[in-house]
Formats: sequence, C-alpha cells, structure tokens
Amino acid sequence: MKHLKKSKKEQGFTLIELMIVVAIIGILAALALPKFASLVEKSREAATKGNMNSMRSAVSIYYGDTEGVYPGELDTSSAYLYSKYLETIPPVKATHSGIGSSINESPSGTAIAYTTNETISVSGTGWRYNSTNGHIFVNSSTTDSKGSPYSTYGY
Repeated sequence: MKHLKKSKKEQGFTLIELMIVVAIIGILAALALPKFASLVEKSREAATKGNMNSMRSAVSIYYGDTEGVYPGELDTSSAYLYSKYLETIPPVKATHSGIGSSINESPSGTAIAYTTNETISVSGTGWRYNSTNGHIFVNSSTTDSKGSPYSTYGY
C-alpha cells in the first residue's frame, strides 16, 4: 500500500488568532453601539420637528380659511377643529436620552396642553398649543441631543 503524503502543511487558524479577531470585533461593536443610539435619537428628534411643522401648516391653513381666526382647543378626538387640514394629531417622537438614569420624563406622546402663555414651568409630554397666536411647540423643557430644550423647536 502506498501511503498518501501531504505535500503541504495543513493550513487553518489557530485558537489564539480566532480569539484576537473576536476581541477586535467586540471592541468595534462597543464603539459603534453608542453612535448608533445617538443616530436613532437624532432621527426621532427630526421626526418630531417634521410633525410639529405639519401641525403648524394645518393651523396656518385653518387661519387663512377662517380669515384670521386660530383654531380653539385642539380636541384629540376625531372631531377636533381642523380635522380637514390634518388627519390625526401626530406624536412627539423624541425621547430624552437620560431616561433610565434618574430622569423619568419624556416628551413623547400626542397629548396637547392648552396655554395662553408659552412659558414651560414644568416638563410635560406631547404638544403645547397657544390658541391666541397659533403657536405649537413640544411640551417639555428637557434637552435634546444638542443640549437645546425641546420646547424651543421651531423658534
């Protein structure tokens, strides 16, 4: 019988080489996850700004159609005053990055607080609407990813 001789040395990765690759992938993942979380929050903030602008457009169109009268209280039921201009009240999609670290308040939601002044004295959720001048803004004094209060969006 003829013995089969291997002319080449067997090739493959050693356990140490594989462990080094796994460690490098772990380090890269640890660096990428916080960046990804930051990007997700920035997209939520952008969606909130877009929803706010949709509501402001609806209020402006209502104001033009009614010849200088802003809508009154925006009832969140199906019969709110400018339903032909905006199908539903869009949500505030932003969330505070400090949730879970001693900060429990988040601006997210669809609730609307009515006001005649635009001073945010306490943090809340959803929107704030001033029917005397038609201003809509986020009803929260917590800060976004850039350090600006959510209530300043659009000003």
